[in-house]
Amino acid sequence: MSIESAKAYMQRMREDPDFRKRVNQCEDPDANWTFLRESGFDFDIDEFKLAQKEVYELHGTDELPKN
Repeated sequence: MSIESAKAYMQRMREDPDFRKRVNQCEDPDANWTFLRESGFDFDIDEFKLAQKEVYELHGTDELPKN
C-alpha cells in the first residue's frame, strides 16, 4: 500500500470521468475498495488522508494540478 497510489487515484478521479462514474456507482464501501484494488490501486484510508494532506500542503488545495 502506498501514499503514491492514493495520489494516483486522486489524479485519475479528477481526470477520468468514466472512472469517476464507475467509482461513484459502487453500492457500498466494500464494493468501492474492491473496484479500486481491481483497478490497480493499493492504499488504505489512512494513506488516502495522508495523500490529501500532502497535496493540500504542496498546492493549497486537495486537487492535484492538471498535467
